Amino acid sequence: MQPSVGAFLVVVLVVAVTITLTVRSGRKRTAALAAQWQAFQQHRSSGQGQPLQVTRVYQRGRRGSKAVVTWCDTGWQQDAWFWNWHVPVGACLLVNASSGYGPHSRNPNVLYVQPGQVLAWVPGQAARAAQRISQ
Repeated sequence: MQPSVGAFLVVVLVVAVTITLTVRSGRKRTAALAAQWQAFQQHRSSGQGQPLQVTRVYQRGRRGSKAVVTWCDTGWQQDAWFWNWHVPVGACLLVNASSGYGPHSRNPNVLYVQPGQVLAWVPGQAARAAQRISQ
């Protein structure tokens, strides 16, 4: 028994609608991420805080995350402890934080970031989305 032409057309229509909605949703997400990136850049231009990017998260604990961050202006990498936040890899942050001794790693230069010291942040995909839209 062969499927009817009507059933075939319904399947084609469902697939076409699904693809259209997926593409539209992706464009909306890209536009939203690009807008977040622009807002982050405006906040950065205010001169408050220092920009950094989370390069790698190497431990997630109950009270926060240990990560390696890269300072955007210098490219210098540093260990960091984010209190009460499981910071996502790739995120860009604007922070007012200070460095100190890390007793667990015996590292004399760990960046300690309290939640109130994060002035702004965007997910790592935001910069790529802004770049896609500007092309």
